[in-house]
Amino acid sequence: MIGVYRSVGGAIQAASAYSMERIPRTDPLTGVRILQLTSYPVLSHTLYYHCPSITPDSKTLVFMTYNRAGRFSTPDAWRVNLDGTEIRPVTNREGLAGFVISPDGKTVYCQQGGTLLAAPMENSPTGSIAHEVARIPDVVIGATLLGSITADGKWYISTAFLTDGRTALVRYATDGSEARVLKVAEYLVHVQVDQSDAGRILYVAPPDEKGRSMWVTDCDGGNPRTLNLRHSTGHFVWFGKTGRLLSTVNDPFGSIVSIAEGEDEPRLIAKGGHFWHAAGSQDGKWVVSDTNWPDIGLILVNTETGLWAPLCRAEASEGHPQWTHPHPMFTPDGRHVVFNSDRTGIGQIYTVEIPESLRQQLSG
Repeated sequence: MIGVYRSVGGAIQAASAYSMERIPRTDPLTGVRILQLTSYPVLSHTLYYHCPSITPDSKTLVFMTYNRAGRFSTPDAWRVNLDGTEIRPVTNREGLAGFVISPDGKTVYCQQGGTLLAAPMENSPTGSIAHEVARIPDVVIGATLLGSITADGKWYISTAFLTDGRTALVRYATDGSEARVLKVAEYLVHVQVDQSDAGRILYVAPPDEKGRSMWVTDCDGGNPRTLNLRHSTGHFVWFGKTGRLLSTVNDPFGSIVSIAEGEDEPRLIAKGGHFWHAAGSQDGKWVVSDTNWPDIGLILVNTETGLWAPLCRAEASEGHPQWTHPHPMFTPDGRHVVFNSDRTGIGQIYTVEIPESLRQQLSG
């Protein structure tokens, strides 16, 4: 389809469609088919790999793209189908952060300062002006890094900077009925909500008397407790909908482990693969991880057998900027993996279908 291209210099023309940017590839390591979803010459990358960003039907991805010219470019949320069709903006507003997609796949939530905003996924070709849902007056900068949302779509939760300089855990009702600070700390990062029925909030904050800094609270911010996970690389996610936590850990070979509340020691899932950022399927049967030191590609792991094998090469530079990290994640149906790569010199987004033959190989 021929249509309007990404905006440059702040100008977006009216049109009904955008040109597809997809580029098919074949992985030189495993021979699997890879589809490059974005290719326009501006930085594009997925939301952080534990932020909800794919519709429940596994059809559409919400991603970030820096589509305004200038040194101080700010991101907007865009959407694209995983077959590379229907690429277009979702938001069109300065200073947004903390993007997440609602569990029903119909709305993108984000923050601007202390205000929670909502934008419909189905919108005009130039993106919608996200409307205000609720506001916390004492917040200077909202969604300092990440946003999250409960599995029922009722609560949006993130971190924020307050007017007094402290960091806070904040919660907004997506129907606009509540907006408040749940907890204040010297620092508070990596917030994410358990997508199982528990609805617990996980974050990193100053450690307890035993040096444990990985905290869990109830969804209202109460009943804080720590997890007995030591030596984490700092890359951890809720393990699909299992209610467990998944993390890579610092050992000579970068292992993958999981742990639940009340457990003294984590369970070993896989070792020896130099695993870096690991994400789990919703049913907890599969893990995908990128690798580093050395980079041996994206790895698929069967959690029941402990067997693992390369899925494909990401060919990302894996430098300091977050968008140079692959951050792989499964689609809800577990059939595809979405990841980032700057193999072309600029960050773009890719998807790869998991071959059934590889699943059978790892099933023993």
